Amino acid sequence: MYVRNRLRWLAPLLSLTLLIAACGDDAAPDHGDYALEPVVGDYDDAPNTVRGTLVESARIGERLLFADRIDPELTSGDGGGLIVGILGVDDLLSGVQRSALGPFDVLAGYGAIASNGQSDNEAKHKLLSIVVLSLPDELQATAAAQAMAAADFTANTENAPLVLPEYPAALSHWRPGVPTVGSWLVWKNLVIRLYAKIIEPSPELLSDLLTRTYRAQLAELDTFAPTPAADVPKLKLDSDKLLTHVVKTGDYWPDKWDFMVYGPRSYALLRDNPSAELGEFAQSSIDAVAVSYNKFLFRARDSEAAKTYADAKEKQSLAADYTPMPGPAGLSGISCYRAARPDNSSIPARRFSCLVRHNEYVVRLYSNQEIDIRQQAVAQHALLSGSW
Repeated sequence: MYVRNRLRWLAPLLSLTLLIAACGDDAAPDHGDYALEPVVGDYDDAPNTVRGTLVESARIGERLLFADRIDPELTSGDGGGLIVGILGVDDLLSGVQRSALGPFDVLAGYGAIASNGQSDNEAKHKLLSIVVLSLPDELQATAAAQAMAAADFTANTENAPLVLPEYPAALSHWRPGVPTVGSWLVWKNLVIRLYAKIIEPSPELLSDLLTRTYRAQLAELDTFAPTPAADVPKLKLDSDKLLTHVVKTGDYWPDKWDFMVYGPRSYALLRDNPSAELGEFAQSSIDAVAVSYNKFLFRARDSEAAKTYADAKEKQSLAADYTPMPGPAGLSGISCYRAARPDNSSIPARRFSCLVRHNEYVVRLYSNQEIDIRQQAVAQHALLSGSW
């Protein structure tokens, strides 16, 4: 992480003055009802278990292994992210495994599935799913791992144990003749759960894959310090106030999809090609991604690195059927785009987009209305250039 100057709050009048000066006339650009100065939020003020679970899960995500380090073909991101909600684990684990976790207090969890992109061809399809769960202590983690492994093992009478000589404490099983395997291993108060599918139903190959994956994942966790259970509710979502410097369009309530701050690794694991995304982040030293209701702030090393990242995002937009369109007049560091056709597969707005860049920050905005995206861009320009 790079040392950042603390954010400085400026009066709304200063933001408005800067906008007027940028335009060189007597009328500020249209910002609609969007605020031109940061809107203060209390989402980090008091202890909150939901927020703490999200933050600790994202911390785990920063140490989650990228599957293509085990198999270079596993480059396709097929799901995952923060998998612990108010009702416990809600993703990536099978129903019997989630049921087995019912008696346990799962504090946090992050996981990802990676594949070779051959899901429509079972004979060639390979995948690796890695999940790391945090429990209050090692005793409970061990009991939770045993409960999940037992429930999964008894779900099919053909399952057979699979021993890993390098990790004798791992609880692993497979079904002879089927090229899949499940495995659980405890490290401190964390449970590592692996599920893999390969091409050939070979116990030797499955054992080798599990061993190499555990070896690499444990290396990633080597210096990780899990947050004690009592301190999880005290974790801060946004110590640098990044979220209050993104155009406000929704309530300030921590949420993994709508109001969250990720590190570069945990965010990259949400994308279609995690390693490629992480490579772009590394090039510009992106160290934080703030997500606020279909808007995304990226913090780079410096202004030059931010420009490099913004240029890369522009090329991707143009390659994805977006065409340039005029942004707000008289404001620098803003590029706007129009999709050639509606994206019927996307629930969030994607018709119009703007990139707003200032100093080490790049913000990606989306809207389905042309006037609205320009208004957002004006407000976002003020938030970055006038209040930081």
